[in-house]
Amino acid sequence: MLAGPALAAATGRVVDPEGKPVGGAQVCEFIEGSPEHCVITDAQGVYRMDAPSRPSLLVRAKGFIAKTVEAVPLGDPVALERAAILLVTVVDAESRKPLASGRVRIDSPSGRRIGTFVPFNRSGVRISTVDPGDVLVRAEADGYEPGGPVPVQLVSGKERSVTVPMKKEARKAP
Repeated sequence: MLAGPALAAATGRVVDPEGKPVGGAQVCEFIEGSPEHCVITDAQGVYRMDAPSRPSLLVRAKGFIAKTVEAVPLGDPVALERAAILLVTVVDAESRKPLASGRVRIDSPSGRRIGTFVPFNRSGVRISTVDPGDVLVRAEADGYEPGGPVPVQLVSGKERSVTVPMKKEARKAP
């Protein structure tokens, strides 16, 4: 009986666009029905995952775009691209005062949702792992009509700010 080869250790080094090590990055495998299994890169950006079960791994780090790599010993460094950063402030359309709470979502121009809803507070919300490109920002809050879409062009490694005004819901007559 022939058995498939067992996967050896997956090893590599994670770097930023300038070639500097990215310490604290997560290298993860995802197996349906199981919790994610991740290892953390050391200060030199080096990781080792013994006997991964999947042929590919996801490399992710705060401020960078996640990247899929093969679950093998890699000779070349894994270079992560800097993510775009989006600061969203949600305000009352009439008073221009920040709303206390609600949630924000980001959509592609085609209307496809990117990620999940993110909660905001009076300070807004800072989302630091967004792919560069054109997006639409939408907001929801109790007592208000949905806000947006507000178009924003995101650039790798740059922070963009956007304000989403929201109108109070019209009161219904009894």
